[in-house]
Amino acid sequence: MAQEENAATFWTPGRIIATAVVVVLIATIGYTLFGHSEEAPPSKLVLPGTPVSAAGINAPADFEVPTIDGRTIKLSDYRGKVVVVDFWATWCPPCRQEVPQLVRIARENNGRGVEVIGLHIDDRGRSTPEAIRKFVNSFGINYAIAMASDEMFVSYLGREEDTIPQTLVFDRKGRLVKHLIGYSASDGRALDEAVNRAVAGS
Repeated sequence: MAQEENAATFWTPGRIIATAVVVVLIATIGYTLFGHSEEAPPSKLVLPGTPVSAAGINAPADFEVPTIDGRTIKLSDYRGKVVVVDFWATWCPPCRQEVPQLVRIARENNGRGVEVIGLHIDDRGRSTPEAIRKFVNSFGINYAIAMASDEMFVSYLGREEDTIPQTLVFDRKGRLVKHLIGYSASDGRALDEAVNRAVAGS
């Protein structure tokens, strides 16, 4: 009887409210750190080589980017195609979650003029070329993997938001149609829709 009275006394309305607030805060912090993603605000970013006729358009330099298999690519080489550019790293949990989605997009859109390009960020040697190649093999990556410099990262994404992954979808005219920051399970549909919209030319 005394234990029941003590339990009733402990769970006062104030303590119940305080406990609920703490649970909500913990859930919010967990979502922000581990499962959060968002769509970037509208951008005037275009692929290198895209004709620019209006002020305020961000046309990054046409970087020569070394691939993990020893080639060199430039994003201007993909003009006329739908291009999905993903800035990522092997050790990033949301990046690892997104990779199967990108593999599927590359496979299912192989004959539709869609190119997926994974640009591994410069992480100061945290991921060696050998570790990246091992990751590529382990995840069955079927699209180009290249090494982005800090200059390239900033040129495309700016200095304000350094979250990875960041995924950009460009249409056949080189215009940005989607920019996702981070990745969660709900982003799969948004990414598919953006690719299909770009393929359709809308």
